[in-house]
Amino acid sequence: MQFVKENIWLKGDLVIAGIVLLLTIVGRLTSNHILVSDILFMSGLALLCLMMFDILLHANLLAGWFQRQRKGESDEEFAKRKIDIKRIASEKKNAPIHFKKFSFNCLLLGSFMIILAVVVTL
Repeated sequence: MQFVKENIWLKGDLVIAGIVLLLTIVGRLTSNHILVSDILFMSGLALLCLMMFDILLHANLLAGWFQRQRKGESDEEFAKRKIDIKRIASEKKNAPIHFKKFSFNCLLLGSFMIILAVVVTL
């Protein structure tokens, strides 16, 4: 529960959820409920993709990539420039997954929109 309290943008999420709920009700009452459902579903998927992009952006996937010795470079210069693989592996690659405010709110709103899209089509 502490994680949720620290990582939620309560006012912003409630405003967006209210707008989405109002759009859902209006779409359900009119004949455009399939269009509204499609828009909600695609928006939810876009938010989930943003969440995954944010998590992967902070994953340090390219940290510690292999470097070769350049032409004309001495062994001492290469040793200075060389990356300490064990330090990169222990500090960056094995770090916990970045799941902070932006990711959490995208997950929350995206799943809410997808659920509402399914409810509209029923």
